[in-house]
Amino acid sequence: EASLDLLAPGGRLAVIAFHSLEDRIVKQFMRHEALTCVCPPGCPVCICGKVARLRPLNRKPIEATAEEVQNNPRAGSARLRVAERLPEAAPRPAGQPR
Repeated sequence: EASLDLLAPGGRLAVIAFHSLEDRIVKQFMRHEALTCVCPPGCPVCICGKVARLRPLNRKPIEATAEEVQNNPRAGSARLRVAERLPEAAPRPAGQPR
């Protein structure tokens, strides 16, 4: 999360994970930072005012090709996820429709 605070708008955050648990943490973090509203589904209006800070650039992680794994077997477990830092937006006022 600290790296996101240091990243300039338009900058890209690239994370390589070598274990499934690491990848899951990165995936959940990027997904959470890409959401605009985290209010409960039953809420008719937004009360949180959350603004998205990231835009994931790839839906699935980038994995090593067969040729890369042949040249470097340790690359077989690597997963790369990339997201772009969004410009600072004014926070959504509470009470606005979702």
